[in-house]
Amino acid sequence: MTIMVLLALFTNSLTKVYEMITRLGYIVIIVTGIFLFPHAWQSEPTLLIIKVILAILLIALIEIAFARKNSGRLTVQAVWAVIVFIIVVAIVGFALAGWYPFV
Repeated sequence: MTIMVLLALFTNSLTKVYEMITRLGYIVIIVTGIFLFPHAWQSEPTLLIIKVILAILLIALIEIAFARKNSGRLTVQAVWAVIVFIIVVAIVGFALAGWYPFV
């Protein structure tokens, strides 16, 4: 999904296609999050709540960036905010998973 977001923000061709693929990615991530919710709630409920809030903010920020790009008002700060939020949400997600892919 990160690649689709960056392609949508940095390319001028197929932007709508990348945006729609990103939105499908939202659905997949939300559905898998619902399935993982009970397990994560048992281990780290506070971190889970923080991740849910951060993920909702990330989706809103991505959509704001898409709207600004479509209207021609996309700023470097908005792009950096999206990148930073993606990294933060990923780090919190890996922490909730017990750093599974890395440890």
